[in-house]
Amino acid sequence: MKYYSKLLLFACLFFVSNSYSQLKGKCVDEFGNGIPYVNISIKGTSIGTVSTMKGLFSFENSLLKENDSLIFSHLNFEKKIIKNQLELNPIQLISKIESLEEVMVSNEKRRFKEKIVGSKTETKMILVNFLSESLGTEIGKKIEVKKNKTYDIKNVKFNIAELGYKSATFRVNFYTIKDDQIDFVKINEVDNIVEISETGLVKIDVSNQYLSFENDFIVSIECIHLENDVNIEEENKRIRFSSKLFSGPFIWRNNVDVEWNERRAKYNVGIGIHLKVEEYSK
Repeated sequence: MKYYSKLLLFACLFFVSNSYSQLKGKCVDEFGNGIPYVNISIKGTSIGTVSTMKGLFSFENSLLKENDSLIFSHLNFEKKIIKNQLELNPIQLISKIESLEEVMVSNEKRRFKEKIVGSKTETKMILVNFLSESLGTEIGKKIEVKKNKTYDIKNVKFNIAELGYKSATFRVNFYTIKDDQIDFVKINEVDNIVEISETGLVKIDVSNQYLSFENDFIVSIECIHLENDVNIEEENKRIRFSSKLFSGPFIWRNNVDVEWNERRAKYNVGIGIHLKVEEYSK
């Protein structure tokens, strides 16, 4: 009898342990609808993930502890922090109320010059990849704006040289740089989502978003969903972007709630992201 009691106790502890390491939940709005592509991270760690199209998420990580706090972030919703629990009720996020900014219309005629900035390449010889396997990880490039100039962003392009999944979904983000520090908060007001199922050039049109920069900024690619292909071997499950020599460094981070890192690879390889912009004087 004593043996069976110990066995039952062990089984209960094992169940609890696995509950913590496999936390599951759902992000919903005020109407109970699932919110796609919410960033969820464990506060104070590099562990993070992104919700599915239906708002579902899970953490398959044994490092998840009882007293950890979870951070929920989305472009269109207020950030929310909750304490970890064995079972989570649907996590309701509150929509942001954005105030309309005053738009100044000037009669001054400006001379626009269309140009390409960043690193333009479609090579399959020089490649870079995400430095984390977690959903929500980002890799990006610093774009330098010429003195006394303004860049209006029209589109973003990058090339997928290798795709080790059936499909992948990315989010393209923009961040300002203040006092040599990259801002944590995205400046774009629209989620720039693109799903790809084959290698090749990817183009994201942002011409209707009025993204203008007078100072240096960051453009990044965030991995938010991966669909596995049973025919692809585990060692080939990776995504690689075309790159160029001496075009770095590139920047990266594990999730939206941790600081950015700068990576100086051999021969100063950087990620091949290029933008079509309209340049004009201030």
